Amino acid sequence: MNVTETDIAIAEALYPILVECARSEPIRTLTYGDLLATAKSRQQDDHPVQNAIPVSLGRRLDVIRLFIAEQKLPNLTSLIVNAGTGEVGAAFGKNPEEAREQVAAFDWDKVSDQFSLKLAGLKKSAEARARPKLSRAEAKDAMARYYQKNRTQLPHGIERKRDEIIASIMSGATPEDAFQAASS
Repeated sequence: MNVTETDIAIAEALYPILVECARSEPIRTLTYGDLLATAKSRQQDDHPVQNAIPVSLGRRLDVIRLFIAEQKLPNLTSLIVNAGTGEVGAAFGKNPEEAREQVAAFDWDKVSDQFSLKLAGLKKSAEARARPKLSRAEAKDAMARYYQKNRTQLPHGIERKRDEIIASIMSGATPEDAFQAASS
């Protein structure tokens, strides 16, 4: 999935609302419209959230689903229902009541930091994709400037990774990220 900065901003606003619903006694479901209205009321200065529409929330929720799938967590998105049917869509693929029981029983506090880290990683990737691609000459110049400025902190032998660093910078990585990736 090619996650955008807008997807991330909206998912970041929706996640805590879903966690609150999971903690409710009894567990609470929300329609797409109610979920978005709650996010808008809490994030009044957040441009992507304010411009979001319920129809586009499925894509934004995919960011949360991606995290849930990677961590093998209960499906938090089972709490979002269609306004017309009062239930998840047919594509959900499993028993929504059973999924909600698992969601309610899970301690979401244990993974809030991991969710934040996942979003930070996704933001970095989205920013890199949005950065203009550099020519080889521009990437070499950026690498050289970073190297000169930071040479005492860089690992011994990093020079052998020169082509890898240049390629990484050419594809949108910052020089700092390119050096860090080459060092690992």
